[in-house]
Amino acid sequence: MEKGQSIKIKRAQPGIFWDKAAEKLLKWKNPTNFDDNIHDLRVLGKKLRALYYFFKPFLDKNFVRKEKQKVKKAMSSLGNIRDSHVSTKIYSKIKQEYPQLIFPKILEHFLGSQSHGLKQNQPYSNGKSPQIEKKHVKSMEIILVARERLLKKISGKPFEKQVIIERLQDGLNAVVDSMIKAKNESSAASFHEWRIKTKRFYYQLSLCLHWKSSAELEKIVKKFKQIEQFLGQAHDFHVLFSLISNIDSKYLGDKEKKSFEEFLLLLNKFELENEKEALELAEKLIGSGLEETIPTLFNP
Repeated sequence: MEKGQSIKIKRAQPGIFWDKAAEKLLKWKNPTNFDDNIHDLRVLGKKLRALYYFFKPFLDKNFVRKEKQKVKKAMSSLGNIRDSHVSTKIYSKIKQEYPQLIFPKILEHFLGSQSHGLKQNQPYSNGKSPQIEKKHVKSMEIILVARERLLKKISGKPFEKQVIIERLQDGLNAVVDSMIKAKNESSAASFHEWRIKTKRFYYQLSLCLHWKSSAELEKIVKKFKQIEQFLGQAHDFHVLFSLISNIDSKYLGDKEKKSFEEFLLLLNKFELENEKEALELAEKLIGSGLEETIPTLFNP
């Protein structure tokens, strides 16, 4: 080798380990309150599904497919329970804030029957319905086992920074595409799809935040959480509207009919207001050059 000749050494890009970040994101507190337990289980399931998508290039395809199916099925069995509880809470809140409305007795009876006879704010072990309790325990087992399986799969496994950035960019593209579709279609289904994509991306950003926090990333995560909350509230109002809109008017008195119609109009109004808030916040955030910001969010 001649004097002064340099040798170019190709340095391998350092690996990024996600063990602790994923463990923090998938933290399970195991609340004893039934409503909180159902809520936290569903949140954990959604976080798992977001991470399956995030780590997809690094995991076995069959593993991802099977685990996603198991978690989705477990969450689905809890969905009706959660929806009935949220609907009852919305009804109670509106009833308190609009005392001038005369709510038909059949409405409260209907919502009560939808809750499957379970008392809210009671430990799940005291539920009146053995069938619901059994379903809940089974779903909990499936989701918690899935949590341990995923953590084991990514334990000590290095991931290249560039691939992670590409996963984030794919996630953001999915959010933007679904947002545009929701804005154009203005349907509850399209807004719900946008919410799913937004929640998934929010959890992926939260994973990065747990791995390496920064003021800029914290700000972005907070904004996406706000967008998801607006979309979630819009969905909850829509679910309640859909649930009660088919109540037979023959069971309502004249005064009750008018109040019932006003109640339905309120639900629709609140749904549209939350959708509008989500759109305004999202367009402002995404229009601020978020796609160019993603590669600079974190560094190994």
